[in-house]
Amino acid sequence: MTALADVLSRLAREGELYERLPESRVRCYACGHRCLIPPGQRGVCKVRWNDDGRLMVPAGYVAGVQLDPVEKKPFFHAYPGARALSFGMLGCDYHCGYCFQGDTPVLTPTSAVPIRALFEAASDVKLAPGGEVRFPRDVHVISASGEIRRVLRAFRHSYRGDLVAVQPMYLPTVRCTPDHRWFATTDPSRERVEEIPAKDLTPRHFLLLPKPAWPAARITLDVAELLTDVTVTFAIPRTLSPTEVIGIVAASDRGESSRAIGARLGKDASYIRHVRSRVRRGRWVYEKTQGLIVEDDAVRFPNEHRPGIPRHVQLDKPLARLLGFYCAEGSVTRSKTRPNSLRLVFAFAHSEQRARDEVRESLTKVFGVGPQEVRRSTTTAITIGKSSLALLFRALCGKGAAGKRVPAQIFAADTSVQEAFLEAYLEGDGHEYPGGKFSVTTVSRELAYGVALLLLCLGRLPSIYVAAVGAEGRIQGRPVHRQPEQFTVVWYRERGAAQKWRDVGKHFLIPVKSVALQPFDGYVYNLEVEDEHTYLAGFCAVNNCHNALTSQALRDPMMGVPPQDVTPAEIADLAKRHRARILTSTYNEPLITSEWAREVFREGKARGLVCSYVSNGNATPEVLDYLRPWVDLYKVDLKGFDDRHYRKLGGVLATVLETIQRLHHMGFWLEVVTLIVPGFNDTDAELRDIARFLVSVSPDIPWHVTAFHPDYKMTDRDGTTAQTLLRAAELGVGEGLRYVYAGNLPGCVGPFENTYCPSCRVLLIERVGYTILRDLVTPGRGVCPSCSARIPGRW
Repeated sequence: MTALADVLSRLAREGELYERLPESRVRCYACGHRCLIPPGQRGVCKVRWNDDGRLMVPAGYVAGVQLDPVEKKPFFHAYPGARALSFGMLGCDYHCGYCFQGDTPVLTPTSAVPIRALFEAASDVKLAPGGEVRFPRDVHVISASGEIRRVLRAFRHSYRGDLVAVQPMYLPTVRCTPDHRWFATTDPSRERVEEIPAKDLTPRHFLLLPKPAWPAARITLDVAELLTDVTVTFAIPRTLSPTEVIGIVAASDRGESSRAIGARLGKDASYIRHVRSRVRRGRWVYEKTQGLIVEDDAVRFPNEHRPGIPRHVQLDKPLARLLGFYCAEGSVTRSKTRPNSLRLVFAFAHSEQRARDEVRESLTKVFGVGPQEVRRSTTTAITIGKSSLALLFRALCGKGAAGKRVPAQIFAADTSVQEAFLEAYLEGDGHEYPGGKFSVTTVSRELAYGVALLLLCLGRLPSIYVAAVGAEGRIQGRPVHRQPEQFTVVWYRERGAAQKWRDVGKHFLIPVKSVALQPFDGYVYNLEVEDEHTYLAGFCAVNNCHNALTSQALRDPMMGVPPQDVTPAEIADLAKRHRARILTSTYNEPLITSEWAREVFREGKARGLVCSYVSNGNATPEVLDYLRPWVDLYKVDLKGFDDRHYRKLGGVLATVLETIQRLHHMGFWLEVVTLIVPGFNDTDAELRDIARFLVSVSPDIPWHVTAFHPDYKMTDRDGTTAQTLLRAAELGVGEGLRYVYAGNLPGCVGPFENTYCPSCRVLLIERVGYTILRDLVTPGRGVCPSCSARIPGRW
């Protein structure tokens, strides 16, 4: 499948809004970033790139076309009720970098998996500018709500700069790019949290840690399915050595008879012929590899005695406890004297007679085997010489001390089974302190994080502590190699007064212990998650990639936006055919495709159409001069009046304010929109600042305050209420703006849907949503019929 970036490479031509520089570099003037682009590289927008000293720009396609009332753009003072044909390209000049270091654990329904591993396990790969996109199959993670959500895409790109090391209390440090947003609050008494960039977190913040919740199921293990890919290699007894067999073949090739060869080796001539025949057919081997044998409702491997073990086993409390004991005390070994047979071993202290009795009885009851008890110098072991059983436990729980894990099936079982596993693991390899404190220690990262996830599923808050230990050590005076890290999981029966975390029902809130910057140069990773667009990084809730569909398709070549080849004349003809009066460049940021928009507008003007831009306002003087002959209407999205918010998006507030001033001065018809987002830009102070600025440019600039709706990748906060819109609108009027509108909550904002004469207050244009009920301005060509005051706009 062709990558989207490759498709768009042919839908491009040399641009006009740029300057050639030495060493084949170029300076782009399309937007306020003024990107300095080396050869072969792309600008921030990802759609303008340097091809050996020429700036290539999009042309000849659209990614979206829509026919709307002009009020939806929104323009309220431009040709009321007219149709606007909008066309969109791909790319965006604002950007956000939300990424994690590769070893960051991401919680799935059955384990904590490094985010790098989720990326690398995906086989479908597409290259994107500056990075790589992969498409995991059937991969799910736990979201901020505690539900299971599907991973749509995994991202990787190079990053050089500071990472923020966020150290939650009770949990290991997580490192991410400074703008990656965490769900946090400074007031743990409130259940509502906000999105906080990592660089803005402080020890005053509490991080959101959800309790996973999904329905329990009755689990039956199909041993044949679990071991379907497992094979065993076993030795075949032979009375002839490999050297002797080679000698037989060589002697036969020299013409020596089978009887003579047999007499020399003490074998019958017929046996020599049999050996020679099997060698020449490739059938003479000293070991054989074979998979599982299924017989009725039992399974075994070829080197095992019948009947083997049951094929179907219920995951109940006795089996869960066996698995818990295995994770703590179990191993799979191969005897030196019986290399064809694997043994399942549970090793206990001599004093742990009750645990040994339980394991022996459960193995007999569940699997029908006869375990043996073997006393050693330091332990007493329960052993079973049954390869199928040994390999089943290895398939479920892993291999070796560093490779152990909580069986995935345990997480889907009911709480009694989960408790049984956890209790047995604690009995085998843990410690209970006075006061209800429990701890287990392991060298397996996967096991430690799995136990912690299991505790969360049971509604308990785990603590994970990582200790670096030397790779060399001594046990009973003997030198041994050991794993470099040791993981301890701690939990409590009840929350103590000294503990600082909070339980708020479906979530825990845990304090931030520290935040620090650390230099980094390497790959960073991110995910896009279905529906909620959140996941758990190191147990804490974070947002995934925040890029919108059309604006980010070049960063994600499989976003599903097929570019459609089209000519400027075809777009203009389409507008005329649908009786549109206005052509609008929108959906993405139109500034970065201005050369293409001008081509379209030239055709539109020739057909008598009005042309408009719906933009974020991140413009340059050069691009506005370039557009002025062709663009009549210009809407600017003023996202707030806090430069910190703009910089999080990759923009600068001052640039947008200068654009608004320049647009008004140059004679564009200008309207400004502010999307009111709770917790982002909805304070009285910020709204007043916006209104005061607009008044300073012109009190006749229409200001639209619109409601945020939780959607796509921002479902973490409530929608904007009508009361908030009314408050914002009233603040605007109070600061002196003559035309303030509260949008996209039809019928809920009273007079702020309508246009009134600022002089006599007569109702001029009555609206419900985007529908015009009455228009007294257009027939009078912009004059109030009551007092003859001129109403600014395009009528």
